[in-house]
Formats: sequence, C-alpha cells, structure tokens
Amino acid sequence: MSQDPDAEANREASPEPAIEDAVAADVAPAPAAPKVTSPPSSRFGPRGVAVLVGGALMLAVISTCVAAFVMQMTGALHVNDSATLRDFVNRNQLAPGPRGQLLRWLAVAAAGGGVVAFALYHLARPSRPAFKRAARVLRTARLFAPLALPALTRPLLLATEWDGLSRAGTIALVALLAERCFRAAAAELAAGKIALARLSARAAHRISSSGAPRRLRIAPATVVVLLGVAFYGVWMSYGTILQHRQFATFAYDLGNYDNMFFNTLHGRPFRTMSVLPTGGNWSMLSNHAELTMFLLLPFYALRPGAETLLIMQSVALALGAIPLYRFASRRLPRPAAMVLALAYLLYAPMHQSNFYDIHFQPFALPLTLWALDALDADRPRLFSLAFVLALGCREDVPIGFAVLGLYLLFTGQKTRMAFGMTIFAVVYFVVIKVIVMPRFGSWYFNEFYRELYPAVENTYGGIVKTLLSNPTYVFKTLVTTDKLILVLLVLTPLAFLPLRRGSLWMSLLPAAPFTILTTAYWPTVSISFQYSLFFVPFIFTASALALASFRRSAQGGPRLWGAIGSIALATFLTTRVWGAMPPGDKFRGGFREIPAFRSTSEAEKQKARDLAELAAKIPLSASISVSEVEHPHVSNRMDVMVLRASYAGADYILYAEDSGGFGADVARRALDSGEYEVIERRPASQLALLRKKKP
Repeated sequence: MSQDPDAEANREASPEPAIEDAVAADVAPAPAAPKVTSPPSSRFGPRGVAVLVGGALMLAVISTCVAAFVMQMTGALHVNDSATLRDFVNRNQLAPGPRGQLLRWLAVAAAGGGVVAFALYHLARPSRPAFKRAARVLRTARLFAPLALPALTRPLLLATEWDGLSRAGTIALVALLAERCFRAAAAELAAGKIALARLSARAAHRISSSGAPRRLRIAPATVVVLLGVAFYGVWMSYGTILQHRQFATFAYDLGNYDNMFFNTLHGRPFRTMSVLPTGGNWSMLSNHAELTMFLLLPFYALRPGAETLLIMQSVALALGAIPLYRFASRRLPRPAAMVLALAYLLYAPMHQSNFYDIHFQPFALPLTLWALDALDADRPRLFSLAFVLALGCREDVPIGFAVLGLYLLFTGQKTRMAFGMTIFAVVYFVVIKVIVMPRFGSWYFNEFYRELYPAVENTYGGIVKTLLSNPTYVFKTLVTTDKLILVLLVLTPLAFLPLRRGSLWMSLLPAAPFTILTTAYWPTVSISFQYSLFFVPFIFTASALALASFRRSAQGGPRLWGAIGSIALATFLTTRVWGAMPPGDKFRGGFREIPAFRSTSEAEKQKARDLAELAAKIPLSASISVSEVEHPHVSNRMDVMVLRASYAGADYILYAEDSGGFGADVARRALDSGEYEVIERRPASQLALLRKKKP
C-alpha cells in the first residue's frame, strides 16, 4: 500500500483515538496488487497505447488550462481587465476577434502538451521498455494535474452574476475534481517513480524535518491553529463591532439579547420588554431555554453592552477550532488536522451567522465540540461540564447529542456513556420543551413547519404523523432550490466527506429538523442565519473520521492528501465568495448584505454621540421605546421596547425620524395622539426624543 512519505514525519506521537469510525473498521486491508511485468518494447500492446494516449491527453488538458490561466492574469486577448473578464465569465461577452484568438492560443497550448508527451516518451533511455516510457508520460501528467485548477477557480471568483445554485454547484464540481488531481499528484510523489517526484518528496521531507527546533514542545501545526483562533476572534470582533457602530445591527436580535443580559445581571432573569412587553421575570423562557447565559454573565458584566456580546460571540466561535484540532490530530497527521481546523475558521456559513447580531447557537457550537473532544479523550468530568453547558444554550441542542448517542450505540463504542448521554439528552429535551417552556407562554416556531401539519393538528405529533404516513409529500417539501443551495454551501467546503461513509450521514441529522425539514420560513435554509450552525460540530468531526478511514484504506496517503487538498481549495473558493475574510461579493449577515469594511463616517460618529446624549436624559427607572437600528445602542437598561412593535406604556420614545417603518411612522402616530410631546430634536442625526405627557 502506497503511503505519503511526509505523513508520519509530520505527525507527532499521540494517543490512539477512543472513538473510531465504525465503517472504517469494516474496511479490510487491500490485498497487495500483483506485480505487472512490463512487456518488452516489441510487445507494446493496446494497454501501452491506452496509457500513452491517456497521459498525452492529460498533458494537453493541463497545458491548455495553464495557458488559459496565464491569459487571465497577464492581459492577453484583452480579457484581463476585471470588467471585461467579468463580462466574459458572467455573460459570455467577448468580441469575435479576441474569441478566435483565444481559441487559437488554447489549441496551440493543447498541441504543446502533446509535444511534451512525445518528448517524454522518446527522450527516455532507449533501453527502457516502451510500456515504461508510456507510463512515464502518464505519471508526469498525474504529478502536474493540480496545475489545471487555477484556470477554473479564477472565473468562479468573478462569477458575481451567477445564481446561487449555479455558482455553488460549479464550485462543488471543481472541489471534487481537485480531489482527484491532488490525489493523483500525491500518489506520484509517494511512489517516486519519476525523478521530479523523488526530488520534490526529498525537498518536502527536509523542510518538514528541519522546520522547527527539536526543543520546541509545541508542534508548528498547533501554533498555526492557535494563531488562526486569535486572528478569527480579533477580525470578527472588529468586523461585527464596525457594523454595529455603522448602525447595521438591529433590535431583533442584538438589542433583545443585550436587554435580556442586562436585566438578568440586575436580578430580573429572562425578561425582555422588546419581545414580551407585558412579560415578567423568566418570561423569555417561552421563547428559548438559554440557561447558559448565567455562565456568560461575568464576562458581560465587565462592560455591559451590545459590543461586549459581539466580542463574546466571535471569541466563542474561534475557540471551537481547538477541540476540533485535538479531535482530528488523534487520528490524522497534524498538518491534516491543522487544515481541517483552519477550514473551520474559514467556514463561510459560520462567518455569515457570526454577522447576524448574536444568538446562542454560536455558543453551543464550541461547547459541543469541547464535549465531543472530551468524550473522545476519555475525560468524563470535562465532557460532563461541556455537555451540560451545551444543553443549556438552547432547548434544541439535546437533539444533536441524542443522535450522537445513537451513533455510538449502533457502532458499539462507549456504550455506557452513550446510553447515559442519550437518555439525559432526551429527558432534558422533553422536560424543557413539553413541561417548562409552555408554562411561560406559547411557542411561535410551530409556523416553521406549517406545510407538514395534518389538518388542525399543529403539534410535533402532527409532524411525526406526516413523516410516517406521507413520505412522498415530505420529500416534495425537501426538494427545493433553497435547500439544495444550503446543502451545497454546508458540505462543499468539506468536499462532501460526511457523505462518503454510510454511518456518517447521521452527522446531518442534528440540524435537519431546524433547516431542511422546515417549510415556511426561508431564514432556516439560508447560511446567513444561525440555524446552519447546528450542522457544524457534527459534520466537521465526521469529516475527521472520514479522513481517518481514507488513511487506513488502499492508497491511504494519496487519498488522505487528495481530500485535504480538495478541502483547502473548496474552503478558499466558498470563503472568498460567501465569507468574511475579507467580505466576499455574496457575504451576508441575516437579512442584509455586508459590504466591504470601511471606517465609520463622521455622520455615524455624530449620530452615536447624539444618541448617547439623548439616552442619558432619560431616567434609568423610566421605560423607553426605541426605533429598530438605534435600539441596540441603548438596550443596556431595564425597560426598553422596540418602537415598531409597541410603545404602550413607554415613558419616552427615542427614534430616528428617517427610520420609516422601523419606528418613525409609529412615533408620528404617538405624537398625533396627543399622548407625547417633543423634548429634543437633533436635526443633524435625525434623532428625536419624546416624553409622555403627565396627566
């Protein structure tokens, strides 16, 4: 079995994994391939012809792709101008003359590839059998196969006018092609049957063995992951705070959470007037059971406000890379585990969710990864802590752990822990969802599944009845364009690894009820909202298990590094289009597109000062109702409502006069009613403060 010569050299000693991929255990070692006696040159035969022709065609394609990329980058044919090249990619607009010249140059490049193949075959030692000379052509083509990829990737970065399905689908195909290219190149490097492959392998081995002092205890890959974690936390905190200071955050949901944290900090737990104006303490439990908030309160107390929550969310997501790296490095070479951890930090669905105000799914994600890592490492105390805290993030988190427990039970791993975890998760879900939350109010999220309910049976039981009695109808609700795009964007950065093994399909189940099973709420099937994060901890750990199974299979090293190369390329492409490092042309956060980062303008700074000064004029004991985007800037006080939803009983109204349907129209009605009077206006920032008239 061919192995990557650098894999073991780059991997430090680590304990054997405690959780094994059950499917990989069924993969028997591949029998040794029988030695093929090369026919003499006089008996070249059909097989030799096929090998030679295949190698020549591959070299022609590679040469054509390299020429196309050179023309894209150097200005040949006048298609290098970004506008012209973008028109060519998006709308096939190119004058007949340049198009003909383009085709001629590509034909010349293809012929050049054939000439290279001819030279490789005929310039070999005449004493070598003809079949070996033909194999030399094919091996050279396989070694250089990745050079065909840049010409395909650059147009995808410029395809700004393609619809989401076309762009995501094409990137997925390129990612799968990339895996074959990288795998072929890795196999040739490992085999070392041609001089260039041997030279490259030796150079890589020297670099990897001398890259760090032996006294250094921490692996270079670990250092890279830690630097990536720090960069993510700083960059995403900077970006989200910048959006907040430019008034691009909202009462729903940043202001609401800020108000709930502030009230809980001051002895009024789970109370948010902006969501439930008449609700008392604990009333927000009717919405979500986010009990882990109590653990986060000490950090929030350092500087109560929306910006602190944005920093906490970004740092929490960044820290998830550490347990993922630990989990992966127990079964993969550290460089491979590093690539997987960096793919997590560059994961476009996580970026977009990070920019949609704040929610508790981002806090559940790293806690779930820490729980999985601790379970894998046989650290029951750490697992119990992370497990309980993850459950406390939201009432729907237990579903993922119940699925994990079933997976472990089915595969015969850690059966006692799996049984206890499954029972605890199911009981917790039932108690919270069926007993505790209904005591504080109704649950409006039933509307997410409107098309799955039988007539007049708007319950979970009704959904189950539809799933069991009418599966063809359920399938109809699953096959939509939006859901296909969601699946592509979720799985393409991981080269579809969770789908490579039957049992690993279960990694998609924890998120299915909140994404692809929903029918009447488009945010649940968009990566720009928090719901896609339910996939992340399970599909990334499943990807590590899939990679580990590759490593133990025939051609293990090349298969592993082919998949790693595909992950790297797919992550790069999806992040540049849909991610935040830097913001791509399809980068969103919730309901809005996020533009390229810019400095806060003087007008925005003036508005922030005016808003703070007007808010300071309101007594802390008074209740206020605030327009939508201004709400998160003053939500760190007790009684704050959202103006577009209600102002009933509010002592003051603070709003932007140009906010339209986000509050200004409601404020005008309040003035017209005669209940309120104008206290102060700030014309430069279009802000106004109203006070309720005394009887």
